[in-house]
Amino acid sequence: MRIFVTGAVGFVGGWLQRELAAAGHHVIAAPGPDVLDIADQPGIRRAVGGARPDAVVHLAGMAFAPDADADAAEAIRVNVGGTLAVVEACRSQAPRPALLVVGSSDVYVPSPSDTPLTEASPLGPRGVYGLTKLAAEALAISSAADQGFAVAVARSFNHTGPGQRPVFAVPAFARRILEARAAGIHEIHAGNVDVARDIGDVRDVVRAYGLLVEALVEGRVGGGRRVFNVASGRAVTMRAVIDRLAGLADWPVTIVQDPHLVRADDPAVIRGDFTALHALTGWEPRIDLDRTLADLLESLA
Repeated sequence: MRIFVTGAVGFVGGWLQRELAAAGHHVIAAPGPDVLDIADQPGIRRAVGGARPDAVVHLAGMAFAPDADADAAEAIRVNVGGTLAVVEACRSQAPRPALLVVGSSDVYVPSPSDTPLTEASPLGPRGVYGLTKLAAEALAISSAADQGFAVAVARSFNHTGPGQRPVFAVPAFARRILEARAAGIHEIHAGNVDVARDIGDVRDVVRAYGLLVEALVEGRVGGGRRVFNVASGRAVTMRAVIDRLAGLADWPVTIVQDPHLVRADDPAVIRGDFTALHALTGWEPRIDLDRTLADLLESLA
């Protein structure tokens, strides 16, 4: 099938293009933000119309939560306005392409314990980023109900892998360990390393997106189930991630807590449940965390 991908030039977008092409699909990559503003409704309509896709995967947007907190107006313009532009572009086509909107686990109220979050868990977005992602998915789902076309939302939990920017926690830890090794020192700075997060591999995540798109086009998504968690189902502390990275790099480190890196509102545990996704597509994670971390270190070396 023909699949139009927004955010195709980004970290996840690059991996998704490879995954879809390997599955036999024809991928049309949307131009990057230096060429086409994702919130430009006429421009997005022309791009989608010219691609004549069977499906659209909407990845484009502000992806780093601190960036959204620092510039709320831009986050709303890009994440919400961009999703509106994509939804309107899809609605204007005949026939209408199926639409997968990539959301975030930041829309949930974190569980008070290690209880996994399901699609039915309470919603309570954390910060501007979470608010924009919840608004974006609401736009898409309401359009599906009003206009009767195929839409799904992937609520993705943390994921990493080769190519992710080091502003994100795991590649930041990896880079600090490699820099410490190069400098011959055994200390790295980090924030609250005792919080636990559900961390998947980007290659597993994009495989989930591909399966969801296929299910959408085949008419297997609808009714009361349009939202699907994409999660590993396990939670690991940041301290354990650092220890595993240090072991893989063969460079033991001591963690020095940096108050500037500590987030006061960090939930203790975030873990997702992917039962609904598995029931629809058969998806489950294939890549273990050690392989993810080893491949990430190799990409940074």
